[in-house]
Amino acid sequence: MLAMSDTYKLIRVRWLFLKNHLAHPAPDKWGRWGLIGILGGLFFVANYAFFYRMVRYLDELPFRVGEELIFQLLNVIFLTLFVMVLFSAIIASLSIYYISSDLDFLHSQPISKGSIIRVRFIQTLINASWVVLVFAFPIFLAYGYYFNVDFGYYFYLLASLPPFVAIPTLLGVLGIMVLMWFFPTDKAYQILSFMGLFYLACMVAFFRFLSPEKFFDKKVSDEAIIAFVESLKMPEFGFHPSSWMTIGVSSWADQQVGTALWQLAYLYAAALILGGVFWWISRKIYFGSWRSYQEVKSAPRNKVRKGGTQKPFWLSILPLSPGQKGLFQKDMIVFSRDPSYWSQLFILAALVVVYIFNIVNLPLENVVLKNVVSVLNVGLIGFVLSALASRFVFSTTSLEGNKMWTIYTSPLKMERFLMGKFLMYFPPLLVIGELLVIVSNILLQVDAYVMQVSIVGILFITIGVVGMAVGMGAMYPKFKYENISEISSGTGGILFIISSLIYVGLVLVLGARPMYVHFTQRFLGGAGDLEVMSFYALVIALSFYVAIEPMRRGIRGLKEMDF
Repeated sequence: MLAMSDTYKLIRVRWLFLKNHLAHPAPDKWGRWGLIGILGGLFFVANYAFFYRMVRYLDELPFRVGEELIFQLLNVIFLTLFVMVLFSAIIASLSIYYISSDLDFLHSQPISKGSIIRVRFIQTLINASWVVLVFAFPIFLAYGYYFNVDFGYYFYLLASLPPFVAIPTLLGVLGIMVLMWFFPTDKAYQILSFMGLFYLACMVAFFRFLSPEKFFDKKVSDEAIIAFVESLKMPEFGFHPSSWMTIGVSSWADQQVGTALWQLAYLYAAALILGGVFWWISRKIYFGSWRSYQEVKSAPRNKVRKGGTQKPFWLSILPLSPGQKGLFQKDMIVFSRDPSYWSQLFILAALVVVYIFNIVNLPLENVVLKNVVSVLNVGLIGFVLSALASRFVFSTTSLEGNKMWTIYTSPLKMERFLMGKFLMYFPPLLVIGELLVIVSNILLQVDAYVMQVSIVGILFITIGVVGMAVGMGAMYPKFKYENISEISSGTGGILFIISSLIYVGLVLVLGARPMYVHFTQRFLGGAGDLEVMSFYALVIALSFYVAIEPMRRGIRGLKEMDF
């Protein structure tokens, strides 16, 4: 009873924080939330319409292929959501359970350790799953509307989602606790790196053994197609929570209520059993692992350089002022020491490898089709750059934290401060974007014109995305935070990711017309140089505007901020 009382008190404190934050917002919060609501509504509608049309197209395919493909599409969606929540929980729990600044205060209070574990788990669950569920909700609505399901479908969905997201969160938090129990903090970072590489290798092997290109052979017979459809009737892993969700949702849509309820029972049984295991293990190892982390964190460094920290040679040759070089070096050190930052790069690497693998095996024998895919590839790489900027670049100003006053008291101007942030992140993101576009275009064997346009297009997209991330990060800083994930998941971070995706979409739309003119001139003849140049000019102007205007507002906001 005492432990439950402590849990209630901690939850009430969190609720009061949230209530005061919503009841007394800053003057600029109303406009920010309004803009987020408008942009979020547009994204919701677009996501709903896209998935609805996909389901309708698949349902119209012959040989019952569409029915089974829709089933497998749901399975892939739930499996993707499961993996995303799992990795988000791993990253968030490391900060929430071990690195958050208020843990020293909590552990010094007469509060039961079990209540801290419970409340921190709820916090991890919310942080790891809310974005995933918001982005996936339009998909389930479109599926239900197309098949004209009853209201029970939506109640079933709402009832099955809590155990579905709780299972990967329990696995992620428990994995971090066990890792921190057996390894010191520095070695835990190395283990996380190994886990990321292992995940990357498994993803590559999995997609390689699938060999999806065999289904695009023109000589495939009807019997082979029917056999392929039969093989799709059940998920490959019937014991996995994603399979339980897929079977449950599709069974309820087919009015097979009994089967759906059995899958719901599996979900709750697995969540309860795993929750019991987590509760038993966490009470035995959490406090000891947290105490070990404090000892490692407070231990003196063995290797201390004489004469202070030396700047690397490559930093000394950069065309930056001494103040900018100092900030650049400091940011690099912070980045290298924070596993919640660079551990997500492994997930990106796995997605990139899988994407390139799919391009290699696409049945694109038509020259025009290859070039069209290359144009769409620019937009996809732009979305990847937006995601990277949201996680790494947007939070760069907020990471100064309570030490931001040192920037104000230094002779470094805010213009140079933000420009240094831009110059730090622009080169690596540009290299990633150009590497992806060049490799994929070589595999697609596009012509020289499309290759040149793609390379230049990624250059301007990177300028726009990085400039927007740096500027909006300065416009909406969050200097007081418990873990880094709170920065990019706040209102400013949500506003940035929506704005950047809209910007990339506009660039893709503006670039589609010049590509159409190019294909017309190449295969049908004709002219349109003036029209092409006007569209390219719009892309360049838009890119510089979205890069410069947010940075200008961010500089003004930082100058007016009272520290």
